[in-house]
Amino acid sequence: MADRSEMSPRDRVRRAAKAAAAGALLAAGAHRVIRAIRTRQAGGARVLLLSYHRATLDFAESARDAIPSMLVSAATLRRHLEHLARAWEIVSLSDAARILAEGPRGPGRAFAAVTFDDGYADNHAVALPVLAALRIPATVYVATGFTGSDARFAHDRLFATLRELARRGIPPDRAGLPAALQAFLTAAIGPSPVETLDRLIAWTPHPVVLAVAEALEERTGRTPADLPPGARPLDWDELRELAAAGLDVGGHSVLHAALPNLPLADAIREVEGCRDDIAAHLGRPPRHFAYPNGFHSPAIRSAVRAAGFETGSTTDDRENVRGCDPYALRRKVLWEGSTLGPLGYSEALATCSFDGVFGALKLHRPPPGERPDPVPRPEPASESGQRAAS
Repeated sequence: MADRSEMSPRDRVRRAAKAAAAGALLAAGAHRVIRAIRTRQAGGARVLLLSYHRATLDFAESARDAIPSMLVSAATLRRHLEHLARAWEIVSLSDAARILAEGPRGPGRAFAAVTFDDGYADNHAVALPVLAALRIPATVYVATGFTGSDARFAHDRLFATLRELARRGIPPDRAGLPAALQAFLTAAIGPSPVETLDRLIAWTPHPVVLAVAEALEERTGRTPADLPPGARPLDWDELRELAAAGLDVGGHSVLHAALPNLPLADAIREVEGCRDDIAAHLGRPPRHFAYPNGFHSPAIRSAVRAAGFETGSTTDDRENVRGCDPYALRRKVLWEGSTLGPLGYSEALATCSFDGVFGALKLHRPPPGERPDPVPRPEPASESGQRAAS
């Protein structure tokens, strides 16, 4: 929803009920009990990784033409970080990884690290001033095929065209795409444009996702150039300025493809390609990698390790424990609505979100990002025959 005035009565009731439940749980001390249990399970140090995408000065305005669940306002981002800093020690991702491997230097504490995915230009224009004012370290993961280019992310292109179909009253299963592409789109239909594009990206080969986006643009007359200015990716000068300001620049593939949906050789090229792009432009290779859309597999994690990355981050919404796999780090994805109650920002919801209260009580069960390994690309018959003969 773009803002509170556009919520349906059902949405308002659900948001009010969630905020009321958060308040009741805090009054009962549930967050303190969960903190104690989590600290013990974590071997003395809890490590929470947060993931954001876009930062905007005006959430309601930006949400009119962008995916709302990818947006956080500068004001809410600041409140999140100030709230977090009262109970957690905010550290760099490299320090968080060290703590998970070695344990804390001193009494058991709660640690958090902040990350931004995709590499939107507003990470520089909007998020950086907030981070700098609060002196908070962060990692920005970039899909380098978009950095400094006129290209736009497939998810933004799909959202714009699916929403345009909805505005015209055209169901996605009657979009009139070529038969093969229409079949993929019809299989992914959800109750909203966002859920449809999520389903499409989750299980569809990336080249098909791009083909569907192009076909929908032809069908609706929309082009990537019609997307709002906020959809612009960072350019390399902005990325260098982020690095100079102390932010860590991490890899997020080249084309922001769901890696398990690619042949393994292509997935490896996505991992190594973003590493090489960042090294060429910033003068040193990145240390951290985030799996696009949070989807990963054993072979993908091995590829990230082999490419020289120190960590790989998912979007599995759980805290990290000491000794966990550094190539399957878990992150909590946040946006404006994560802490929005019926009357505005909710401290109770923020506390329950950061402490994982709803998840611990099985009231929130996000789907995991673990997938089967990609299928290796078949070898040409002549090559396989030659190898067999040898």
